[in-house]
Amino acid sequence: MQVRRFGKIAKAMGLIALSLAMAAAGWCAGRSIMDAPAAPVSAAALEEDAVAAFRTEREQLRAMQKAQLNEIVHDDSTEAEIAALAQRQLMELCSREEHELTLEGLLTLRGFDDPVVTVQSDSVNVLLRTELVTQQECSVILDLVCRETGVQSGNVKIIPIN
Repeated sequence: MQVRRFGKIAKAMGLIALSLAMAAAGWCAGRSIMDAPAAPVSAAALEEDAVAAFRTEREQLRAMQKAQLNEIVHDDSTEAEIAALAQRQLMELCSREEHELTLEGLLTLRGFDDPVVTVQSDSVNVLLRTELVTQQECSVILDLVCRETGVQSGNVKIIPIN
């Protein structure tokens, strides 16, 4: 009985991991989930489009993850242990998304144009449209990120994109 339950848990988690890996691989390969053909654009527009494309890709991936997790949670044939695990993952996903939106809003209010923040369980990336980030700005950003997420400052990357 234990082996069967473990097999079902492993199968459910494997399906979730596979879908996440496929979406991430497509993004890393430069293809979107929608796989629209690219048209020639200027360098500035490419940068703008890259940030917009990243955000769109992130939203699509999150929607797909949420749908899969909700399907597992609300499926009557799902064992309680698997449903609880999927529900925890769904809550973690929503929490990371909330941290990202909060930090992006705070950074925008601090004067950064169109910041992008990605939050993982143990790391945070902050992408800023700027040539240079000063020591004082880094300190403020690190303080905001660490306070909001609880991630240690050594696991926060501040990346200027321009």
